[in-house]
Amino acid sequence: MPYFELKNDEISFPPAYFADIDGLLAVGGTMSVERLLLAYNSGIYYWHYPLKHIKWWSPDPRIVLKPDSFVMTKSEQDTFLKDFDIQVDTRFEEVLRGCQSVFNIQDRMDNNWLTERMVRLFMELHQQGCAHSIEVWQNDDLVGGLFGVAIGKLFFGEYVFAKVERADEVAMVYLIEKLKDQNFDLIDMQKETFLLPGFEYDEMPRLEYVDLCKENARLHPEDYQDFNI
Repeated sequence: MPYFELKNDEISFPPAYFADIDGLLAVGGTMSVERLLLAYNSGIYYWHYPLKHIKWWSPDPRIVLKPDSFVMTKSEQDTFLKDFDIQVDTRFEEVLRGCQSVFNIQDRMDNNWLTERMVRLFMELHQQGCAHSIEVWQNDDLVGGLFGVAIGKLFFGEYVFAKVERADEVAMVYLIEKLKDQNFDLIDMQKETFLLPGFEYDEMPRLEYVDLCKENARLHPEDYQDFNI
């Protein structure tokens, strides 16, 4: 199938609806914070193949989770979270390294690989107030967590990991409940490194999802600081 080849010195994307039947839109381009933010705001996400070009995708439909549709009572939450301590944005790099320990499998360098280039970019996004982590602790050990990017009222999930049973689910439940408290519209769940079984997901048509991303970016052009969890 045909796809677009991005220029290194030009930060732009073709319209998402030009993606092929599998969702592949474009290949290449120099990865940067500016390009990554533009991708989120355009309804596009990346897979960074370690030994190949970056590939940019916009599948139809899009997998999302709407926080308002997630139902767990306060007593159920307390029971579910009781064996863990949870913190936010205190050990961002350690969460990235935890994700690498799970997904960077030496004899299988697939698209789940979290490269050092992307670690540096996410660290920069974190310093700008865009990228955030949920950290799950047990007996002073980091046993799980997740990270993603918050822009306006959308959260774009990147990776979630666990070193003990349920730690990834605990991070996800905590994230969903806190996003619900702040009236977030949805969590982008498209990347398989962020998907967990047992959660109820929705499918959103690509055009609707892209329009939502663009409108969110228009309403919140610099709104990366209101992620208060």
